[in-house]
Amino acid sequence: MKRVFLLLTAVFMLAACSPTDPLPQPRRVVDPTQVSGAVQAPDWDIAALRYEYSGQGIDYRKAGLAPVFLVLRNKSSLTPRVLLDEVQGISQNGTYLPYSVDEAERLVTASEAFKLNAKNALKSGTLGAAIGAGLGAIIGSITGGDAIASGAALGAGFGGMALGVASVPEAQRKLKKVIRKDLEQHAWKETPVAPHMTRMGYVYLPRQEDIDRVRVSVRVEDRVRTYELPVVGVRDQGGDRERE
Repeated sequence: MKRVFLLLTAVFMLAACSPTDPLPQPRRVVDPTQVSGAVQAPDWDIAALRYEYSGQGIDYRKAGLAPVFLVLRNKSSLTPRVLLDEVQGISQNGTYLPYSVDEAERLVTASEAFKLNAKNALKSGTLGAAIGAGLGAIIGSITGGDAIASGAALGAGFGGMALGVASVPEAQRKLKKVIRKDLEQHAWKETPVAPHMTRMGYVYLPRQEDIDRVRVSVRVEDRVRTYELPVVGVRDQGGDRERE
């Protein structure tokens, strides 16, 4: 009996010490030159990748967004910037500006996709199924991580995939906080890109339009250079196929 007691004690101690949240996943820096249609300028390379739903959690496209993942690799000693109001999505119907994080959050949380995920969270009793794989997990697929397969990307950033919920309003409040953090954490940052570094992040464009190109202005002090890039899928170009 004493041995059984000690064995059970050891099992419980190991369970208590094991992480309750998924651990951070590695994110490899994307090489823009491996993306179809990327711009290769003397001082930097730029590419644009389309958001693709992983099959888990909220589908941001159904929630009204068409996130585009921008990558800028600075090959120079300059410090370029890309401002959000100098990025435009281009479709056959016209040219569109990105949403701010506040606008993107309002759009997502007003969608039927958000309400359905909150209801599913109530049925399961946790937010795990509702959260699923967010923008961080998609980045994992782009950069060669296994975040979608492991479902770990969001747990690392938000602490816990099993947030208990007892009502739809409670599920909506908690899910809204998770979505806000997801959008903020993975959004494109307007600060200057340091020499010989790579900046990656999402620009939130409207889903209703069939946007297949983006116009991006790269600013260095008083100089501005503007480029037009095709928005391509992760599976549409050979460089990322090897990392799936």
